[in-house]
Amino acid sequence: MKFIQKLCFSGETEEALEVYKQAFGCTVRNLLHYSDAVKNGWETVDLAKESLVYHSEIMFGEQEVRMDDLSDVTEVELTKEVIHIIGFDTADEVEKAFSVLCEGGEVIKPLERPPYMVIIGTVKDRFGVKWMLMCDF
Repeated sequence: MKFIQKLCFSGETEEALEVYKQAFGCTVRNLLHYSDAVKNGWETVDLAKESLVYHSEIMFGEQEVRMDDLSDVTEVELTKEVIHIIGFDTADEVEKAFSVLCEGGEVIKPLERPPYMVIIGTVKDRFGVKWMLMCDF
């Protein structure tokens, strides 16, 4: 069994994939556009959706996360309400990811070095997704 998380967007999935690859070193395992779904007979033609991401799988280390552009408004808003916590091995990794996610985003809680962990901070990226980044002892 595995726990798979889903992030829902409304047209920004491909851009988010690139940002997350840069911030987290993620790898894209699968990427299908709506047009691919039409070609395979899974969907009917809708030119407004043709370039949108139908399904994607991105790997955060061993953790699979699925992302798409075709979720309903409630799912997209829920993606923006949840705080996604990422634990890194080093403070440098946290600082790099934080810097990338801050571009066009908003710092919720600046990076700090509290006595109970190496480093921690929270940022909302330019897509509205909240990330708590940390490195434990």
